[in-house]
Amino acid sequence: ESPTPHRVLHTQGAARLLRYAPARRRFRTPILFVYSMINRWYILDFLRGRSMIESLTTQGFDVYVLDWGLPGPEEQHQGWADVLAGVVRAAVRWTLRAAGSEDLTLYGYCMGGTLSLTYAALYPRGIRNLVAQATPVDFQQGGLFTLWTLPRHFDVDTLVDAYGNVPTRLLEQSFLMLAPMQRVTRWLECFRRIEDRDFVTTFLAMERWGSDGIPFPGEVYRQYIKDCYQGNLLCQGRMLVGGQRVDLGQIRANLLNVIADQDAIAPPPMSEPLPGLVGSDDKQTLRFPVGHIGLSASAKAPTKVWPAIGAW
Repeated sequence: ESPTPHRVLHTQGAARLLRYAPARRRFRTPILFVYSMINRWYILDFLRGRSMIESLTTQGFDVYVLDWGLPGPEEQHQGWADVLAGVVRAAVRWTLRAAGSEDLTLYGYCMGGTLSLTYAALYPRGIRNLVAQATPVDFQQGGLFTLWTLPRHFDVDTLVDAYGNVPTRLLEQSFLMLAPMQRVTRWLECFRRIEDRDFVTTFLAMERWGSDGIPFPGEVYRQYIKDCYQGNLLCQGRMLVGGQRVDLGQIRANLLNVIADQDAIAPPPMSEPLPGLVGSDDKQTLRFPVGHIGLSASAKAPTKVWPAIGAW
């Protein structure tokens, strides 16, 4: 559930474009969030006082969010070219039109950051700023995920051919296997702090969000695993989308690379090479002592993370 007031600006298939208008707009350039395709976007608008979107709108930013929705048979057959040239491009155009602006800040988080990088390389027009938060770029540095997705361990074709869209339960298990004991220890910590109302409220909200995943669209997943994890083609400039080569050097937008030092999903070495791969003149990296989700939901985020990002 999203606590900050918003409205649906545009729908396209399962996807929706949401607008969070500030009470008083201070900045001309709107922000368009592109989140990962396997989790619900509302971690960005988590709880009152723990909402990144609330923080940005309070600062006077005009904020838009691409909600992927629940993929069905139509989304199953869409590849990267369909997603970028269709869904993301439409979201960019609607954002610019609604904001009355010639350019925007494209803000990608996790796999949504990888999508945003490929989009900015192929369709740079209208992108003034590009924020890549906890974004995988060098997939050889993905730790256990890189090991688990090696071709000799993981036959992605068989998986996608069998299921179409990759089921949520399979995706959830991979994240649980990163820290298998955490499933037990986190609940023990909750019971230990049962009198701490704020802690318990945040914990239960996080558990709800964590169990509210969505299937990964099949053809997007197939190319993501093959080209990124198994081939590491993106950072080598060899990934093809719709027959076009994705050259991150074509990105000229002002770049902010946001890294979580305790990130187990997109470890820092996955994100650190990004500034050296883009053609931007203005590029900066911000690092914070939190985990992957901590950038958007930890106790440190409202006072440390979001003000620094907003200032940039």
